[in-house]
Amino acid sequence: MLMKNSEEKRNTAWRAVMTVSSVLIVIVAVFFIVRIFTANPVKGTWVSEEGDITLVIGDDASLRVEDGSVSAETEYTVDKKTKVFTIHVRDEGILEQAEASEDASEGAIRDLLGSVEGTYDYNIEGSTLTLTEREYGSQMVFEKE
Repeated sequence: MLMKNSEEKRNTAWRAVMTVSSVLIVIVAVFFIVRIFTANPVKGTWVSEEGDITLVIGDDASLRVEDGSVSAETEYTVDKKTKVFTIHVRDEGILEQAEASEDASEGAIRDLLGSVEGTYDYNIEGSTLTLTEREYGSQMVFEKE
C-alpha cells in the first residue's frame, strides 16, 4: 500500500482523514439545525379543500393567490413562535396589478385578495395547512401540492 512500513505516516494520514470527516459532520449538523429552526413552515403551494383557491407562498414574504381565472400577488408575515400568519393587502399593489394585467380587473383582484386578507393562526399537520381566522374563528383548510 501507500505507506507500507511507516507507522508515523499512517498515523498522520489517519488523523487528517478523521479531522476532515469530523469537520464535515459538524458542518452538515449545523446546516440541518439552522434549516430546521429558521425555515419558513408555510412555504410552498397550498390548494384549498374545495379547490377554489391556491396559495403559492414564497420564502421572500411574497404570496400569490389564485382562483380559476384571477391571480394576484401580495405580501405576508409569519410569526413562528406564536404561529400567526398575516396576509397584507395594499391598495397600490392592487392598482399596479390591475394595470399590468389584461385578464383581471381591479375589482376581481380586490375580491380575490379580500377573501384571504387577515390574520390567522396556522397549524400544519402532515401536508394539511389550517388557517383559523383570529377574529371570527372561521377556518380555511389547504393541502400541500
